[in-house]
Amino acid sequence: MTADTVTSSSFDAAAFGPITLDHLPPFAQRLRKAADHVWEEGYRQPFLRELGAGTLDREKFAFYLLQDYRYLDDYAKVHALALTKTHDPEIMRFMVDVQNAIFNVESAMHRKYMASFGVTEAEMNSVRQSAFARAYTSNILSIAYGNPLVDVLVAVLPCAWVYADYGQRLAREFGDSLESNPYKSWVDTYKTDEFWSSAAWLLKHIETLVEGLSEERKAELTEIFVVGVENEYMFWASAYDMQYSWKPEWDRARA
Repeated sequence: MTADTVTSSSFDAAAFGPITLDHLPPFAQRLRKAADHVWEEGYRQPFLRELGAGTLDREKFAFYLLQDYRYLDDYAKVHALALTKTHDPEIMRFMVDVQNAIFNVESAMHRKYMASFGVTEAEMNSVRQSAFARAYTSNILSIAYGNPLVDVLVAVLPCAWVYADYGQRLAREFGDSLESNPYKSWVDTYKTDEFWSSAAWLLKHIETLVEGLSEERKAELTEIFVVGVENEYMFWASAYDMQYSWKPEWDRARA
């Protein structure tokens, strides 16, 4: 395991004030700018547009939920590994709280949705992970096993930040029609200040940890973040296409 040498932090969280989608500290602004193209393209992709409009095919949404259910298992493992990289009680508590939320909140939401689609829990546990989801989770697990804490925080940041941003934007854009939208509860989950608080916590701690790092290390962290946002895009895009393998014909060959 490697470690970064960090000089004393100059980021004053108290003086900076609340971190919001419109009020980001400097390194967070750098990350967001670097990922802007894929970030905005992600919001415009068919899965999100149709989800916001309430017209997304239920089978596509079920595909997404099944893949997300599998994803969350690995996401929990990443946070468990992060526990081994710090002695800071606040960071350790956060990692435990995320795991608790995954197993007691996110999983409950997935089970509720899946039941409405007639999908059993046995099917949820046996679903084949798509190539795109596997690429995403393999990447963050690799980082969690071999990299310093700050890398792990940056690797999990896209999930928290992208979902919060898209949830709030969908709520604003489609607010007038959400009451009749079958995916309203999905939007309601991710539009909240409570959900954003996880991203804000990560952004604050990342801002502190990057102080004193070399430009080379900051560039490495930025690349980790951009790859994560790209993986978020492909997670939804592959769900929309209901694609398990890199090429659709490979799915047919395995059928």
